[in-house]
Amino acid sequence: MFAKKENLLGLDIGSHSVKLTQLKAKEGRLTLANVGLVPVPREAFNEGRVNKPDLVSNCIKHLTSHLKVKERTVATAVSGYEVMIKKIELPTMTEEELDSRMHAELGQYIPYNIEEVDVDYQVLDVAKDRPNYMGVLLVAAKKESIGDCVGIVRAAGLDTDVVDVDFFALSNAFEATYGSFEGNIALIDIGSAKAIMNIASNGVPVFTRGISIGGSQITESIRDYFKVSYEEAERLKLGEISVNFPVKEIEGLFVSTVRNWVSECKRAIDFYYSNYPDKTIQRIFLSGGSCRIPGLDRVFQENMGVAVEIFNPFKRVDCDPKLFDPEYIEFIGPQMAISLGLALRKTKEK
Repeated sequence: MFAKKENLLGLDIGSHSVKLTQLKAKEGRLTLANVGLVPVPREAFNEGRVNKPDLVSNCIKHLTSHLKVKERTVATAVSGYEVMIKKIELPTMTEEELDSRMHAELGQYIPYNIEEVDVDYQVLDVAKDRPNYMGVLLVAAKKESIGDCVGIVRAAGLDTDVVDVDFFALSNAFEATYGSFEGNIALIDIGSAKAIMNIASNGVPVFTRGISIGGSQITESIRDYFKVSYEEAERLKLGEISVNFPVKEIEGLFVSTVRNWVSECKRAIDFYYSNYPDKTIQRIFLSGGSCRIPGLDRVFQENMGVAVEIFNPFKRVDCDPKLFDPEYIEFIGPQMAISLGLALRKTKEK
């Protein structure tokens, strides 16, 4: 008999924190089994990339120990910054014919040495205005990046069953929360060192983009302006200390940085419209730890001219209030989106 497929631990390794989510699925409902996050030492990352993998592995160990996690198999993700995602159009063909063609012609679509990447692809839909063609989503990730990610997880005493891409984990979390959304939506996850944007049309990803914005920019602005340490600036950003520091000046630094975020996101969306002028975005969903800045959704909405909503992936997940503080779950929700999307993945058939 085949073993029943189980949901994997969703492990999102970020430059600011490591996030873990565990779900149980029963009778079409998702129940939260475990959740938590732990901060990552600043020196563990350099420019958004892992600099000291042993420090990250230790953080994962600490988190799984604190949460008393028994399961040892995870789904994790590599950053979209390290992945090539491309949509191509090919004549309609069978799955076997597509496999054969991909193996023969992969080199013309990927700007890397084929021996150095792992490639996956998925048929999306019938190509627009070309009824005898189909859209194919092509994803290529460097084996070195995947190996580094798996190595960090292994050093923490866990096994990796799935290595996803953060763009797609975010999409999966959204679909689990809102179902099959008709129309065009933009998902923007703003972390500490970077943001990712995934625009989908009727549930199908059509545009992905990594954007160099993040919460650390606010911390650095506060640090440089007030001549304090990075740690003090972080506490100021979070409102943990404010004595002897003018609130209006801190707010001014927030506003200046957020305006830059909006400008960068708007630039990415304008580029999307240059390729898909007829696919007007109807709603933007913000997630990530940095989207908790008060009024961020309002600033985005005023500048984008589109309805903006903070995305809480636990919205449709059953959370036992005896096990999980509802206020805490609501507070961490937006930054757990990718972790939850990974936790939706199931063990592979053996």
